[in-house]
Amino acid sequence: MKKLLSMRNVLIAIAFTVFLLYLKDNLGSIWGFFKAVSNVLTPFFIGFLIAYILNFPYKFLCTKVFGRMGQKHKALKRLKKPLALIITYLLTFAIIAALIVVLIPQIINNLTNIVKDFPSYYKTVETEIQNQADRIAEMNLPFIKHFSKEEIFQNLTKFFTGSEGATKAILNWLQTFMASFAKGAYNFLMGVIISVYFLIYKEQLCRQVKKVAVAFIPIKYLPKLYEIVDITDTKCGRFLVGDIIDSAVVGVLFFMTLSIAQFPYASLIAVICGVTNIIPFFGPFIGAIPSGFILLMVDPWLAFWFVIIVIVIQQIDGNVLKPNIIGNQVGVSGFWVLFSVIVGGAMFGVIGFVLGTPIFAVIYSLVAKKARNKVEEKGKIAREALDFKVLNYAEIAEEQRKIRAEKEQEQRKKLQKLLHLGKEEHDEDDDGEDNDGDADNDNAEEKFADKVHENKS
Repeated sequence: MKKLLSMRNVLIAIAFTVFLLYLKDNLGSIWGFFKAVSNVLTPFFIGFLIAYILNFPYKFLCTKVFGRMGQKHKALKRLKKPLALIITYLLTFAIIAALIVVLIPQIINNLTNIVKDFPSYYKTVETEIQNQADRIAEMNLPFIKHFSKEEIFQNLTKFFTGSEGATKAILNWLQTFMASFAKGAYNFLMGVIISVYFLIYKEQLCRQVKKVAVAFIPIKYLPKLYEIVDITDTKCGRFLVGDIIDSAVVGVLFFMTLSIAQFPYASLIAVICGVTNIIPFFGPFIGAIPSGFILLMVDPWLAFWFVIIVIVIQQIDGNVLKPNIIGNQVGVSGFWVLFSVIVGGAMFGVIGFVLGTPIFAVIYSLVAKKARNKVEEKGKIAREALDFKVLNYAEIAEEQRKIRAEKEQEQRKKLQKLLHLGKEEHDEDDDGEDNDGDADNDNAEEKFADKVHENKS
């Protein structure tokens, strides 16, 4: 208690309390500062993410394709990494360019057709609303008998199309979207440039980070830190790369299926469904709802068949594609996937939707390992408690009695061994004195009985 209430500890507690109060009073300013810093560092985050994803093909080219380069001619060894880097980015840009050449014109054409045909779609929706208003008015329901057909139509139109300020809200949203798009394009372009430097200097950067860690972190914490980094690499990195590949395959499946079935706007819907499929659990729904709504305006039967196609492709993805592409990298149940997506999306937006599951999987793995170690330390009773035998107090009490009896038996054997050794030494010293030996025997038995009594008590 005296050590706990030392002047140093009191001053630390006071300073910490003042710091917490300062945080409470200036939380908005501090959050704004961190937000401004994160905006400045966004290109570096994007660059790191791009470099991390491209590091997989880069390492493959270095180790597998150009692995033997330079064995005969040492001068060629220096060309291994630059060649792998150039080919990695050339392949990436070629894939992106091919997607742009194939998909972008079709997507622009789809969007143009939607805008051009929107008046007819709106007229179809308006006619359907009018028909529903007539049917509702003919029902003579008690709570609507005071409304005319025109009022019912106006209320239904307002419900489906929004208020009078809907056009203004859409224009404001478009203005905000264009500003965000321009900023995102700048950050992405800078991220691509920064990712090149990340891959070129990755060994040097890793050494610098390790040097700082070893210099400022106690050595006893370094193994745990390296374990966390390794698990994060396994859970986040491989999951993210596999998820991107899986989403690309799903997008291609949608494009092929919708094109063969001659659905309108096949390329636009395939891109929407493929991109949103990156988000675990909610991704298929996020992509299917706007796509289904677009088809619903064209023809309700198309929307119905689209729902069937979505269900079939998602079953193929969940049971065939993802297990083979991603495997069991996450290692958490569906409930925790749902939990991580909701919490991550609420806290960090789109990034939280995408990265919430693998980051939670890292935390889950560390906590699960710690729990397993603690259970093993507690022994047999703790392992049985996992099977809910903890509720059977009689069995636990009996097990504890057995454990105490085993310990007592071990102590008896040790005492007997010690007394037996003592008796042998005494017999060697007094070989001819039998009476004295019998007395010593009696004394030894008395000592043994006293020891057992003490252990029992």
